[in-house]
Amino acid sequence: MSPILKLTCIVISASLIAVSCERVISVDIKDAPLQYVVEGVITDDSICRVRVSQTSNFHDSLNLVGINNALVTITEEGRSPIVLISASERGIYRARFTGRPGRTYHLRVEVPGAANAGVFTATSTMPKKVWLDSLYITQRVFLGRTRNIATIRFKDPPERGNAYRFIQYVDGKAETTIFIAKDDLINGHSVTDELLIFNDAYTLNKCDQVRVEMQCIDQPNYLFWYSLNQGSLGSSQSASPGNPASNIKGGALGYFSAHAVSALNIAVFPDSTCSYPAD
Repeated sequence: MSPILKLTCIVISASLIAVSCERVISVDIKDAPLQYVVEGVITDDSICRVRVSQTSNFHDSLNLVGINNALVTITEEGRSPIVLISASERGIYRARFTGRPGRTYHLRVEVPGAANAGVFTATSTMPKKVWLDSLYITQRVFLGRTRNIATIRFKDPPERGNAYRFIQYVDGKAETTIFIAKDDLINGHSVTDELLIFNDAYTLNKCDQVRVEMQCIDQPNYLFWYSLNQGSLGSSQSASPGNPASNIKGGALGYFSAHAVSALNIAVFPDSTCSYPAD
């Protein structure tokens, strides 16, 4: 057999072996035990809302299923309980109530017929209000492209232990990036921070309407958002990501946050070409 013919036979044989080794692998994903999720918020600007839901299985179309028959109460220390009445079919409970900085609030959620009594509780103390001083647009060059970034400025109080969460809205839609900070290194200082979104293609566009909300949160809620952010970035030291640290007791996922809010709005480089809806 000639060397060329022999080499050709070897190549063909190797190709047939490679093809014959291909197999379709079917992964049997087992359903995990369903868990309740409680997301509660009370602020100093009239927002009092709790969402009660349940996780779904991997193959289900819905990620969270609202629970509409729960008994939900929030109590401010020294006052009578506030009963939240379900306002929608998505397990969202609301009440007309405004929180106050320095006060401690207790959340209780009871789901009738749930396993393990279905009672979940949490406590959160609303920190002192810190005002967002200014909001403007900074331009930075990343990978050869100029990006427009929302930039904030505020003054951290001299008292230690302050923590913050920032939410950026663009044309009314909240960005999913988690922005948090605490005063370990900024205590008592004026702070300038760029809300940088780690996406090479992302930028604020001319005429965008931007709103930044600064939440003054307590330490347990800072830990919740910090651990959630670490898990989403794959920064955890564990072999597999776990659930974020929660202040909800009783076995539910989620958080309960009593926080003071300050917010500012800005339009990105507006001129006569920008068109905005009437108020």
